Amino acid sequence: MLFNTRRSQRQAQPPPEAFDAQREKSAIAEMLLKSSAKLILGRGELEIIRGICQAIVEVTPHIRLAWTWFGPSDTQSIRPQVFAGPAVAYAEALHIERNLLTQIGPAFSTLDGKPAQAFTVSQYSLYGPWREAAREHGIRHVLALPIRSTFNGYSGMFVLYADRDGYFDDLGVGLFSGLAELFGSLMTVAAERVELERAAYHDALTGLLNRHALDLIDRRLYRTSLFEPASSILMLDLDHFKSINDRFGHDAGDAALQAVARVLRDALRRGDEIIRWGGEEFLVCLPQTPLADALKVAEKLRRGVEGVTEPEPLSVSIGACEVLAMQHLAQAIARADQALFDAKSQGRNQVRVVQ
Repeated sequence: MLFNTRRSQRQAQPPPEAFDAQREKSAIAEMLLKSSAKLILGRGELEIIRGICQAIVEVTPHIRLAWTWFGPSDTQSIRPQVFAGPAVAYAEALHIERNLLTQIGPAFSTLDGKPAQAFTVSQYSLYGPWREAAREHGIRHVLALPIRSTFNGYSGMFVLYADRDGYFDDLGVGLFSGLAELFGSLMTVAAERVELERAAYHDALTGLLNRHALDLIDRRLYRTSLFEPASSILMLDLDHFKSINDRFGHDAGDAALQAVARVLRDALRRGDEIIRWGGEEFLVCLPQTPLADALKVAEKLRRGVEGVTEPEPLSVSIGACEVLAMQHLAQAIARADQALFDAKSQGRNQVRVVQ
């Protein structure tokens, strides 16, 4: 009798609620309509995208993960940039390198412009390397949508993962395609702003920083000057450069400046900063570099510039000084400029220092 009672109790339990694709779609659409103003108002582009991804995974338990990637279309490597959902650990570990197999897989084919595609993880052979990891996170169905951009050479993808086979087939891709279009517009705006900011702080000819970047570097060095080893700066001026423009033309002079910029970049450490100060002058900032070490760097740069031989052999004069604790760069630059004047007046193609 006890067995029969338990059996009756089991039979009395209601069956699992059937999946209603239309209700699911309506819930997602309603969430987006209600939250759109809150998500967009006063936020940056990436914050908006992150907020939308988070809202999607919160409104339904079936979407386990949403992520986006945006960048140069010819990229050789993809890692999720913005992601949300219970399966974020999967996104954090995901790294797709372009090769003969992945080139025709869902990620890179989407990046290369293939329309939205949905597939079941267990049935998609090209998904093999990640299949087991995906299923461990409850992922059974995937939708990959292209993110198109008017920003030159950039595109992206919006990828969603669900815990039900055929989930995105049941809902249709229209709702999510609209989000991909929105993301494309937002990411284009973000990329254009980054490019404008970069242009504001970079010299168009050499790709080096320009004088507008000095305040940024100054604040960084000033804040850390009490807690880090001394920093130093070098002021460089190419010798007799005006005569190169006069005799060979400005195109040849521009090519020489670009060659010098490459020499400087190749010779310096990551974290060192190079500013095209104006014309044929360059300012090199060497964080955490005492003067004795800075002089070794200066000599290395001087020899490197001697290796530039087109349109004729070049040389450079260099003035060096140490940046004192709590000293702004403008004061140090005045001292380095005096050292540069000494190098010029004493025969050029040499390094001079102001203590």
